[in-house]
Amino acid sequence: MQTILTIVGPTASGKTDLALILADRYDAEIVSADSRQVYQHLDIGTAKPTPDERRQTAFHLIDFLEPDQAYSCGQYSRDAQKHIRDILDRGRTPIVCGGTGLYLRALYEPLHRVPRSTPETKQKINAELAAVGLDELYLRLRKVDPAWADRVGPSDRQRILRGLEIFDLTGRPISEFFSEPRPAAVFEPSYVGIRLERPALYERIDRRFDRMLEIGLVDEVAAVLDRGFAADCPGLRTIGYQEIISFVQGRLALNDAAALAKKNTRNFARRQTTWFRKMKGIVWLDGEKPIIELMNEVMKLRG
Repeated sequence: MQTILTIVGPTASGKTDLALILADRYDAEIVSADSRQVYQHLDIGTAKPTPDERRQTAFHLIDFLEPDQAYSCGQYSRDAQKHIRDILDRGRTPIVCGGTGLYLRALYEPLHRVPRSTPETKQKINAELAAVGLDELYLRLRKVDPAWADRVGPSDRQRILRGLEIFDLTGRPISEFFSEPRPAAVFEPSYVGIRLERPALYERIDRRFDRMLEIGLVDEVAAVLDRGFAADCPGLRTIGYQEIISFVQGRLALNDAAALAKKNTRNFARRQTTWFRKMKGIVWLDGEKPIIELMNEVMKLRG
């Protein structure tokens, strides 16, 4: 089984910087595992690689969806496997880099094979949601798939809709698909994690958000809303954007919005750190070291 170098860690820990310098050394291409960088128009608030960085190194699975498009772990797994295979077939080295733990799990521990929904089915279920509300759809789910309804609960909007979409599409409860064996893994991760003590990480988070504001985050948010995208569409339902939307729409002062965004990002980083600590096989590096030292440590690990 092919082993793939995979760089993980909480937000603002320096994953992309390490991936870039390793990509240059290994003639590699980077496959993102970031659930926010998939969206177009959302560059500053997602800390997306800069145009110069993207000219330096090929990035995959960033900047390819509109903000109102949903994207699942299963879709990510299929897309990431496709890009990794293509990179290997061209004689180059793939590096997976990102902090979305669910994406990484889906890639290296393949999910059950559940059919993809269709735009028509999604539109139908969303129209029902608008007409009757989530409680009514949950009652419908309980009738057609009580096992899935028990698993997701009455407030899990995304998975309630997903269960109804699959039933409408196939006539089978989604719980049946999850009772079948998972497919075998295709790739094996070689995990390298970047670790920072909490005060240092929080300082980076705060400093990065200040920089985002300096280079135009407010204008970016306003421009996306001006394009007609709803404030609660999938791409904008994320830390940093929601707080600045509150400022743009007049509900918060900018200083308050920024303080809230920093606090929420720090909480998110703490959750990411907890997630990665539970994962097996990660070799942790000290994120306070110079990037060249980190690169050399990774190269030693890889022999």
